[in-house]
Amino acid sequence: MALPGLTDRRDEAGFPLNVLEEVKNSPMSRAQVGAVALCLVINLIDGFDLLVTSFVGPAITREWGLSPSAVGVLLSGGLAGMAFGGLFLAPLADRIGRRRLTLGCLALAALGMLAASASQDLGQLLVCRLVTGAAVGAMAASLPVLTSEYANHRRRGLVVALITTGYGLGSFVAGIASGLLLGPFGWRAVFVFGSAATAVLFVAGLRYLPESMDYLVARRPHHALDKLNRILASMGRASVEDLPAAPPASASRKVALDSLFRGGNALRTALVWVAFIAAQMTFYFASSWTPSLLLKAGMSNQQGISGGVLFSIGGVTGAVLLGLLVSRVGPRRLTAAYFGIGALFLILFSVSLSTLATALVVAVLVGLFLNGAISGMNVIIPNLYPAEARATALGLAVAVSRLGAVLAPLIAGFLLQAGWAPGSMFRIFAIPGVIGAFAVLLLVRFRRTPASSSSSRSGTVESAVADA
Repeated sequence: MALPGLTDRRDEAGFPLNVLEEVKNSPMSRAQVGAVALCLVINLIDGFDLLVTSFVGPAITREWGLSPSAVGVLLSGGLAGMAFGGLFLAPLADRIGRRRLTLGCLALAALGMLAASASQDLGQLLVCRLVTGAAVGAMAASLPVLTSEYANHRRRGLVVALITTGYGLGSFVAGIASGLLLGPFGWRAVFVFGSAATAVLFVAGLRYLPESMDYLVARRPHHALDKLNRILASMGRASVEDLPAAPPASASRKVALDSLFRGGNALRTALVWVAFIAAQMTFYFASSWTPSLLLKAGMSNQQGISGGVLFSIGGVTGAVLLGLLVSRVGPRRLTAAYFGIGALFLILFSVSLSTLATALVVAVLVGLFLNGAISGMNVIIPNLYPAEARATALGLAVAVSRLGAVLAPLIAGFLLQAGWAPGSMFRIFAIPGVIGAFAVLLLVRFRRTPASSSSSRSGTVESAVADA
């Protein structure tokens, strides 16, 4: 009889490998690649659903006669919902499963987009955007986890980096769809398109999205063994007669949370939050307001959409480029450079608005460096803390950073209503980029203490010159 959860393969010491260890130490199967690809497409649709108002906002403004401050509230609606979803819905993935949460959120997002297409006033549309944002926020936290759990050890970093390009790709698709649909059909058709695409992904997920094997082993839900064996069969692997041993329980959330504010970690956590808030402020200001501000600066509606699309293309390129450079340069110094150069290009963008060709080229570079800064923060944070606090540190930092994402469109709307010119808006939002660069540079002076030290066990950190 086979031992529980063990395979015929053995490690270097001759002991049988746990089936999960074997999967993660082997080349990725076609089923694993398919699961990762499906997660990427879902993330793309999430990006579409979240950022579509950036492209249809000018049309809604004209139809309903919205003030700039009201437009800012509308643009912040999805981002505020995303913060709620990340904080309160995403933790359900550890209780009900990654697959169930993702499918439920896809259904919720599809309904929210469809309801948005039938909205008759700002209040109704804002509620729809909050609902859609909550669904997207929950998936934003669960999809990278599901993806990393289906990748093998060798490809995990690359796969997670690719997932982060989903929002940029989704924004790109939103811009293209808006350009094609707005003229002949109006802004409501863009929401209908997004709802239909999300519904298609829900059906595809029902058929093809597998549950996380790590979740099945750790939480052991009803029929977990049968589900695990079906997944193994899809990978062309032999079934097991019992579940592998569950991993040891990690530190409680309270202990992990407490470790973020002990000793040197308190300063580190403060710097991380400042940098991440700055990254979200600059990125979501530019991604939300670029089409509208280009229109305000005298360009046509189609030219404004083109600027937003090029910004999205730059964002995707920036995330991929950072992934390629990070092992050579070091994540903290590279991320600080992304912050600083992104701020410079925001200033350059502000003085290039009168020349279409120059403005569109600079839009690509602004997107490249601003989105790259966000990707860099996601790379940096797990390496700053001891293992028992990493998930809590990243989750809390992402949640806190949504403050910047929500505030940026609001502040921009009120400034525009107060009479600020579009060029001045881009210059003022270069300031958070500079602040973020300095915060990350200060992080370069810190490294984690060895795991064996008492300070590491308590979550404290000593200063040292290093760049992990």
